[in-house]
Amino acid sequence: MRKSLSTIILFLLAVLSATAAIFLARDGSLARLTGWYHFRPGMTLFPSENLNRLKYVDWMRIRDLHDTIECERDAKGAWWIVSPFRDRMSAEAAQYIIAFTAQARVVDTLPLNRTTRASLREFGVDTVPHTITLKVPTGNGERTTVARYTLGSASPWLADTENGEAVLPTSYLRTDYYGRDKRIHVVRGNILAIFKNGLQGLRDPHPLNMEEEAIRSITISRQGEADISLTRASAQSPWAIISPIFTEAEQDYVSSLIANLLRLKATRIDAAADIELPAEPTMRMQFSLEDGQERTLCIYAPFAAPSADGQRVCYATVDDRPVVLTLPWEPRLHRKGDYAELVNAILALPVLPSAVQARLQSANETTYLSDLRLSLSELRSPRLTNINPQDIDRVYISSRFYPYPVRLLLIPGEVKSKAPDIWMCSAAGHRFETADMELVTSFLKNLSSIPVAGFVADYPFGHDAQEGIRKYGLNNPDYVLLLRPRECSARAILFGVDLPLVKDRASRTFFFKRYHDTGETYWVAMEQGINSIFRLSPKMTSRFTFSQESWKNRQLMQFSISSLRTLTLNYQRAPLVLHYDYIGESWEGTLGDEDISLRINPYRTNYYLRHLQNIRVKQWLEPQDEEALTELATPAFSVKLDLESVVYSEQEGLIISQHDDTTAPRSASEVKPLLEGSSELDRAFENLVSDDRKVEKRTITLEISPSRVKSSKPFFYGRIRETGELFILSYDDAQSLGASLLD
Repeated sequence: MRKSLSTIILFLLAVLSATAAIFLARDGSLARLTGWYHFRPGMTLFPSENLNRLKYVDWMRIRDLHDTIECERDAKGAWWIVSPFRDRMSAEAAQYIIAFTAQARVVDTLPLNRTTRASLREFGVDTVPHTITLKVPTGNGERTTVARYTLGSASPWLADTENGEAVLPTSYLRTDYYGRDKRIHVVRGNILAIFKNGLQGLRDPHPLNMEEEAIRSITISRQGEADISLTRASAQSPWAIISPIFTEAEQDYVSSLIANLLRLKATRIDAAADIELPAEPTMRMQFSLEDGQERTLCIYAPFAAPSADGQRVCYATVDDRPVVLTLPWEPRLHRKGDYAELVNAILALPVLPSAVQARLQSANETTYLSDLRLSLSELRSPRLTNINPQDIDRVYISSRFYPYPVRLLLIPGEVKSKAPDIWMCSAAGHRFETADMELVTSFLKNLSSIPVAGFVADYPFGHDAQEGIRKYGLNNPDYVLLLRPRECSARAILFGVDLPLVKDRASRTFFFKRYHDTGETYWVAMEQGINSIFRLSPKMTSRFTFSQESWKNRQLMQFSISSLRTLTLNYQRAPLVLHYDYIGESWEGTLGDEDISLRINPYRTNYYLRHLQNIRVKQWLEPQDEEALTELATPAFSVKLDLESVVYSEQEGLIISQHDDTTAPRSASEVKPLLEGSSELDRAFENLVSDDRKVEKRTITLEISPSRVKSSKPFFYGRIRETGELFILSYDDAQSLGASLLD
């Protein structure tokens, strides 16, 4: 009997030991059998096999002295708080906890005899504890613990990183993962900041959890106002307002609105059952995402918070979270202080460009609902038009005040030959001339910033705007501006017809009218097809000019140095006449009757010629400018160029362009592919190799006189004698024309 009893006792002990071993093995460590673990400085707090499984953690529990929160990770990787009430967990908080657990290394361990009740309170593991438990799935529907510890206070020590290039904060910590170990450790890392508001800090304070690039449409509904709908085709496409009107959105302000909405932070989060909400929200915002999902944010009427400062807050709900969030409505500054209204008015002044204001607003740490741009006037574009100057190849400006329109025509360059784009202009009935590239580019760029002072009328998409057009006289505009975008560059020949692979965009037409109201006059404008009438600044008319001289190329003259034969400078008692041999790169000349060929400085003279090619006028003048004609009646000096150039036919030019050199080919074999079967090219080649060439002679004479108008910036009048063109030169450019070319 005694032997059977001992056998039974030994069997029960074996079963108990096996059960404990199995249980402790599932829990991660057999060291708990002894209740003691040998920690060494630098070692990780938990075994390496457990740390390798931290990326699979899908459950955690956090306790403090008052609350307990349990969290789970769903199949999509998002963390959710499941107890005491369901809510989205802060993804940052979950990442911080897991990262801290993985990187926690022991810096030091207090001896066991130092672990007293007083030290537990001193190091916070008893007075301000946060006990964290992490579990991973086992594969059979259950979970096993991989880490458990209790955080105390922050430690005053700093720990070195592995490379010794930085130091990290440390924390007091105790773990019973290895048994009833009472020792307190100092470990590397500190995540106490996420608990500064208690376990509330574990809840995601952001009402909206989405990526800005994923948003495709936004609808803003406010009580008593028409809905505002914005949409875009892709993350790279611009935002457009499609309701209540169809117009362009101000991209900076829409981006700022989205950034501020995503940055909204709740000051408190409660279970939906604990808060009694008003019957209807004051504002509802609906978001459509790239993947087809919908999000709805409801904002309720603001009220004074029960806190001591009485800050105004509001309740908000989101359809994917069963909670009520308390959001800050406005800064305390809006409600406190004798000068609050004055300060708010100063802050509201538009003293900065819209893009800068948007960036500054986006940079604020706290976003208040009262600061969000939510009205149509704040979200729509304040520009009449928004164009890319490189996207336009035709411009037409007409006015009922001028008999001739302004026409601007782009001649595209060639990438292969590196030929640049050239704008041609025609105004006041003149033929097309080379336009000033900088002026045309600046004009097109400035069209995007035509100053808009406000909006006088809006008509919903599909409604007839003729009543407003007649009211403001836009059916008989003062100016009409037509812009034609470049044709599609991707083209194909189909059935012998040149067709674009992508449909060419339609031209855009704008109408401008000076409107006379009761005691007030201002400009109004609209784009054809856009039912919005803009009020413009009076500065608008300075954008349009109908003078040919205002558009033409400001390069003073165009000539080839190789065509120069004689350069005459008449600014001394006797004219300086210089003869140029381009082939020999030599100069000969006379000053009056004196031969000064040996005194000519070829470097200065060659530089002078290049300077003449590049000099630009400050302004072209009307041919009848009386003041300029008076000053130029007796010019102060003149510069005369006698030019000779060989005239080539189209076929001769083709042969030259195919030759390696700029001179004519010397034999038929060099252009054999061009000559075969072409009598015209045969004759062209014969003309090229003959000595009898047609030569074109022309003369350009610049007459210069200083202006006698007293000015802080003196200038010179000029004239091209042969054409009668008048111009203004800067003081420096005019002085450079009288430079000495002799040693």
